[in-house]
Amino acid sequence: MLSLNSSAKAETLNSVSHIHHVKVIENKVHVLTHEGLFELVGKNDMKLVGKDRIDVMGFTSLGKVLVASGHPAVGSKMPNPIGVVKSIDGGLTWQAVSLVGKVDFHFLEGAGSDLFGADSQSGNLMYSKNSGKTWSSLGMNTFTDIALSPVTSGMAIAIKNSELLLTKNAFKSTTKIKNTLKFTQIEWRKSGLYGLGGTSLYNSSDSGKTWKKLNTFKGSPGILSASDQLMLVTVGSDIYTSSDAGRKFKIIS
Repeated sequence: MLSLNSSAKAETLNSVSHIHHVKVIENKVHVLTHEGLFELVGKNDMKLVGKDRIDVMGFTSLGKVLVASGHPAVGSKMPNPIGVVKSIDGGLTWQAVSLVGKVDFHFLEGAGSDLFGADSQSGNLMYSKNSGKTWSSLGMNTFTDIALSPVTSGMAIAIKNSELLLTKNAFKSTTKIKNTLKFTQIEWRKSGLYGLGGTSLYNSSDSGKTWKKLNTFKGSPGILSASDQLMLVTVGSDIYTSSDAGRKFKIIS
């Protein structure tokens, strides 16, 4: 994860007190912090998205709709935790969807109308097939990452003990995908499946059966996040982005 220093004012990567995650939504890089949701323009240029500095823990998108979970801003009268909230204006304003005061998702992944979330309080993995309106518990979460199919509801690939598991029924059952690579992060986009293993980025066009190495980094990558327009990989405190599906990367400066 990124190495950071403490400061009361969050305007650069080094001035926020704690970064939870960095995620790509469309062609923008979003930084999830204790002091609110930011858009990363440059390493020394972050702008607050909206006025409500919610402590964003889980964060994903369903098309143009942003979905988040976490805690209210300091001094806010919102319930804690905030449950599941959504924004239809790019994060400027948020409205409650479900589980208000009940769930704090530290992990959220979505595609179509499917959402998977790992609740930090119960430890359960939860699933919604209707954009977060209602949820069902899938039991204790044992996955370190989940990538949802961009085209098929209920279909996803998860990482468990560095191995890949495929589900076609929202994890009612899974099958192991056989390969020799050990993965730490995965993303599934229209252009294929992407995974970090060791110091390299890989791509699969057959749902994980075979993999091709795209890039190797100097150091161990931490975060992989991707949209159909942009891909992001963190290595230590450096953030790399690619606009050609991982073939070439440039560092955010």
